[in-house]
Amino acid sequence: MKSETIDESKYPMTYEEFEKRVSELFLGEADSPKDLEFRRYLLKEEKEDGMLRREYESACYYYYDPKSPDNEFTDEGLLMQPVRILEMI
Repeated sequence: MKSETIDESKYPMTYEEFEKRVSELFLGEADSPKDLEFRRYLLKEEKEDGMLRREYESACYYYYDPKSPDNEFTDEGLLMQPVRILEMI
C-alpha cells in the first residue's frame, strides 16, 4: 500500500520497511509468550486502523525539519515514537 501523497523514494525507508522495523522492535520488547501474543494482536489492530501509516507520514514530515532531531527512521527514533505509542495503547 503506497501513499498517494508521499514520494517514499525521498526517505530512508519505504512504508513497508518502516512497518516491518516498527513491528520487529515492538514484538522484540515482549517479555513472555502471553505478552508476545497480545502484542501481535495489538499490532494487527493498529495496522488495520492506519496508526502505523499515520506515524510513517509524520516521520516523513519531520524528516526535513531542521528543528527535528533527524532520527525519525533510526531504531532510536522508532523506539521513541511509533513503538512508544504502541506501548501506551
